[in-house]
Amino acid sequence: MQLKKTLHRRFPDLDPARLPGGFDRVGDIAVIGIPPEAAAHEREIGEILLEMHPTIRVVARRDGQYGGEFRTRPLRILAGEQRLTTTHRENGVTLHLDLARVYFSVRSAHERARIAALVQPGERVAVLCSGVGPFPLIIGRHSHAAEVIGIEKNPVAHQYAVRNLTANRTKATVRFLEGDAALVLPGLQRRFDRMLIVLPHGGEALLPCALDALKADGSLHFYDMGAKDGHAATMAKVETVCRQHNRCPRPRRVVTCGHCGPATFRFCLDAVIDATV
Repeated sequence: MQLKKTLHRRFPDLDPARLPGGFDRVGDIAVIGIPPEAAAHEREIGEILLEMHPTIRVVARRDGQYGGEFRTRPLRILAGEQRLTTTHRENGVTLHLDLARVYFSVRSAHERARIAALVQPGERVAVLCSGVGPFPLIIGRHSHAAEVIGIEKNPVAHQYAVRNLTANRTKATVRFLEGDAALVLPGLQRRFDRMLIVLPHGGEALLPCALDALKADGSLHFYDMGAKDGHAATMAKVETVCRQHNRCPRPRRVVTCGHCGPATFRFCLDAVIDATV
């Protein structure tokens, strides 16, 4: 709210309700949404944000929705240095990334810690669509998993994941593989105790290969987005594919783990997948 108050003092003719009140911070980059009513002052707003937060070096505006095969989001620099690469730290790990070329949600930091706390000693964990590696690296640091494998199709994100693996001096139990998870996972010829499908949209397409590689009574974490009351829809997606593969999800709990706008929420289905229906 401090940002909104400062902007209102600077632009008293603008409706305070139409001024940005917050931003996402990724490393030393502030990512902010600018309402249309304030667009004429966007560069001034960027400079004000730099003044308020001396450790921020770049202010970028969200310039569209996530899209494309790798779910990147268009950003436009308003103030500061002309770059979208940064180094972000969360949950005890360091992540190098390029916001223009990879998908990364700073709002999922708590969720990543939550999942890491669920991993039991000796588990083998697979993370599908692992991006620059936050889930595998945090699980590797905060659990005693026997193996953590991240699979990512975006070659730029995979390169950053490999760099982050080195930067964090993570246990040898963590490794990253590049490629389409639907093709890479079967080639591993092993079964996992815990499976994460982190794709923000369309993750149900990976459920068949995930179920084939998940042990009987293994744990599944399936991510989805939808309306506030969308728990049932998320659960239905998983139940449908499980039935087709003669598997049964239980206890079928859906956790709300963030939001991507006033009407779009992020869900995670936590389930143990029985061997047969």
